[in-house]
Amino acid sequence: MQQTNFLEEERLPTIRVCALHAFAYCPRLFYLEEVEELYTQDAAVFAGRRLHEEIEVQEDGQWEDLYLEDELLGLRGRVDALRKRDGQLIPYEHKRGRSHRDENNQPQPWESDRLQILAYCCLLEVTKGITITEGRIRYHSDNVLLHVPLDDAGRKLVRDSIKAARELRASNYRPPVIENEYLCSRCSLSPVCLPEEARLAHNKEWQPKRLFPADDERQVLHVLEPGTRVGRTGEQLKITHKDQTQERVSILQVSQLVLHSFSQLSTQALHFLAGNDIGIHFISGGGRAM
Repeated sequence: MQQTNFLEEERLPTIRVCALHAFAYCPRLFYLEEVEELYTQDAAVFAGRRLHEEIEVQEDGQWEDLYLEDELLGLRGRVDALRKRDGQLIPYEHKRGRSHRDENNQPQPWESDRLQILAYCCLLEVTKGITITEGRIRYHSDNVLLHVPLDDAGRKLVRDSIKAARELRASNYRPPVIENEYLCSRCSLSPVCLPEEARLAHNKEWQPKRLFPADDERQVLHVLEPGTRVGRTGEQLKITHKDQTQERVSILQVSQLVLHSFSQLSTQALHFLAGNDIGIHFISGGGRAM
């Protein structure tokens, strides 16, 4: 265990392990969060939190949420979980998504996730004075558990990443947008970072990816006549007017259903609409939402 390399580092403010993960994912993301202090939370962030809460309940007492910090190493962070396997203490990191697949379709950790679990391994070594041989990452979407060995190369990777992250944190210049557009589409800070606009500003011929959903071309269906009944038949909405004439509308054509005055909606149609993520709105005869 080569702790002496870490001790040579100047004592500077520590870096969060999750920030080191962001640095490996995208230096611009790291800079926006750590230097400009810009943060956003999207559905993926909250889903990740729910995952950890569910795991904490399911583990039945084996869960150990441990906060660690070492100024000499330059890191601080909270380990997801610790387990003892064959006499060895092993840190675990839980990820909501899928693992990376290599050219042989074998599961591999994403590089940013690999750096994160190695950082936790190093943090455990220097704070607890023990040797950590590996860390493990659980990818829940494809139910894969990956073993990440900690060796001298891994320790050097962590040390070099801390040094590079510190240098970037001290910089007065925001890094450029990364080339991998796919990473931008998964980033919660895209609305702040504006990668499409930045790329277009440097290349007028560039064709941007859409990082946000396209405009919904479906129609908002308004039912205005009092006494109209809306039901379901197959994959269609069946609209029965007061004079018993009927209309049928494909569910694929509808984005929202607005029922005015004393219109009625069957239970089957209600479940059908809700199952297809179609909003339902009730408006009184006086124009008030109910």
